[in-house]
Amino acid sequence: MDVISPVKEVFNLVVPVIDNVPVIKAILGIILVLFTPGFAWSLVFFKQINHIERLVLSFALSLALVTLSILGLNAVIKMQITDFNALLTIVLLIIIPLIIYFTQRYIKKRKIKQIEKE
Repeated sequence: MDVISPVKEVFNLVVPVIDNVPVIKAILGIILVLFTPGFAWSLVFFKQINHIERLVLSFALSLALVTLSILGLNAVIKMQITDFNALLTIVLLIIIPLIIYFTQRYIKKRKIKQIEKE
């Protein structure tokens, strides 16, 4: 049993349910593919922009990142383009910048507390 097997099982249970309700599938797909990865990366790279700029930038970054990541992984490591592999790639595109963002915030808060102590 490999590490990804439980994730595949959950994926295989959820997909048929979502397939029966196309509106939910469309809404989740739009949010997951066209917004969330770009929003996560915009938090890391663009700290001083307003909400409207971040919203527009999120859509543009998501389109570019998701497309290039999936096609790049297919070209470089011959990863097949399937629903599960695409979802896994998108989830990684969301988790990695969030880890970076919250780590940066934690380090910044520690520095501020250290300066206040002195």
